[in-house]
Amino acid sequence: MRPLFAAAALIWLSACATIGDVGPRMDWRCQGGAAFSVRIKTDDSAEVFAGGQVYRLPHVQAASGARYNNGAVDYWERGGTATLTGARGGPYRNCRR
Repeated sequence: MRPLFAAAALIWLSACATIGDVGPRMDWRCQGGAAFSVRIKTDDSAEVFAGGQVYRLPHVQAASGARYNNGAVDYWERGGTATLTGARGGPYRNCRR
């Protein structure tokens, strides 16, 4: 009984650690066949998965849509499309979910 309780507690605690940490994964398919994924985190940053790399991008001001940029990599979503520049595996242009 004790190992079962410990296992259940561990599962519950690990679930609590991740709830609210990141949103659902958004998969993008781009012109030319490139693809990448993004998760928006609760701290208003983006976690971008592209070209076998993970990029953490803080939110930045944008004239329209949502934009995240770390100075080298830029993810910009607006009007149902997205672009990703500076990441390995691109180009990521005219991307749609």
